Amino acid sequence: MTVLELAVGLVAGLLFVIGIAIMAGPELTRALGLERLSASRRRSPAPAGELHPTTASCLATSARLMVMLRERGLERHVTALRLARRRLQVEEARGIQDMRQLLRHLRTIRFEDESDQRLFRGLVDKLRRELDDRAQQLEILPGPKPID
Repeated sequence: MTVLELAVGLVAGLLFVIGIAIMAGPELTRALGLERLSASRRRSPAPAGELHPTTASCLATSARLMVMLRERGLERHVTALRLARRRLQVEEARGIQDMRQLLRHLRTIRFEDESDQRLFRGLVDKLRRELDDRAQQLEILPGPKPID
């Protein structure tokens, strides 16, 4: 047997094993106990470049809201907003629902300075509009009813 025949045999055997592993796919990862590793990779947030522009705009607006809330010591609201933002990045439809629910609570916040209050209210309203737009795009929020 020549070296060339041996090399061809090894490559053919390796290709055969790789083919079997690909066909086994998910069952092989479960059998080897690697399912947690692959599940954690699937749940990681999408990179900013892969987010829909409306979703990216929602994240930017919510970041501005977080800064305003943090400046006033409203850490509980900042934490809730951060969690809703994370959910929006990972699981967009559920994140939109969480963010809309949080916005209901944020609308009750009052600042002493009237200009800060107007700015805060404007950001909350902008975020609500962006979330509604994205929800309609994903068809998880009914749009305006057609006129008959």
